[in-house]
Amino acid sequence: MWKLLLWKIITNVLPTGNEIMKRKIDADPFCDMCGGDQHIMETPEHLFRDCGLSGRIWAGSVLGIRVEGAWGIPISNWICDWIHYLQKKDEGMNQVIYFVATFWGLWTMRNKIKFQDQAVNSHVITNMVYKVIGEKVHILCNSMNLRQNRSDLRCEEEGSLQRDVVDIRNGHPMCVVGKSSGCTVVRVKVDANWNQTFEAAFGWIAYDGTGQELGRRQVRTRAESLLQAEALGVRDIVEWAREEQILHLYISSDCLQLISQIAGVDKDNHRIAGLLEDLRGSFSFFHCLCFNFIPRQMNGIAHSLAKQAMKL
Repeated sequence: MWKLLLWKIITNVLPTGNEIMKRKIDADPFCDMCGGDQHIMETPEHLFRDCGLSGRIWAGSVLGIRVEGAWGIPISNWICDWIHYLQKKDEGMNQVIYFVATFWGLWTMRNKIKFQDQAVNSHVITNMVYKVIGEKVHILCNSMNLRQNRSDLRCEEEGSLQRDVVDIRNGHPMCVVGKSSGCTVVRVKVDANWNQTFEAAFGWIAYDGTGQELGRRQVRTRAESLLQAEALGVRDIVEWAREEQILHLYISSDCLQLISQIAGVDKDNHRIAGLLEDLRGSFSFFHCLCFNFIPRQMNGIAHSLAKQAMKL
């Protein structure tokens, strides 16, 4: 299905608004994703790249693609250029899979908006895209929960309830939703790794109110900076918590810059603006959501997970 969709986009036979109008079919030819009364013609270029919502999805994805400079380039050329570029990179095939899967996610959510009256919301759309990607390429792209040797990673003291109380007391908690209820919430520690070739990885570990481990995850990806890699890790935690119906969440990180930007204390970094917007759009789901800065020495397991993910 993905190959067929991509072929239809490249050969310009997909039934987008402009093609429907050419065939003199009585239907709305304008982009529904833009919302309001903008009346922008739905072309393949606009739908999959130039639309503001599509642009934010590309920028906030693991590929971090900025589309602003591509306006005016035919979508067929744009697709081929990106596929050729991604194929040359390390883990290139995985990146190509994510690239193509994003087109499928965009087309799926476009049809939900047009035919099922799905509300136009960037957070809902982003979740829809990532749900499609996750279902289709979760295993292929190594975005999975790896069963690492627990004896190498597990630090009993760090996961204990008593130690977490100390971590929180010594940190700088910033509640963005509700009120912190101490250690009665699910606590997640996250860390990221990055190098100047834009290879990145993040890892996180979650505990319940008694200090028992709920789960851990490590993902290798691409990022423009360590800050962006850390933000991708936080988004992954938030998506996991939503899927698990966790309403009280306490996220600890040793990246104070990211925490300050999420909480609105510092000005947003333009490179992660799309990610921050997606995150803030999901905050209303939680009854309590708190971000807490902790020193690196208190974040050993998440740091090890991220470091090991870079070697995958």
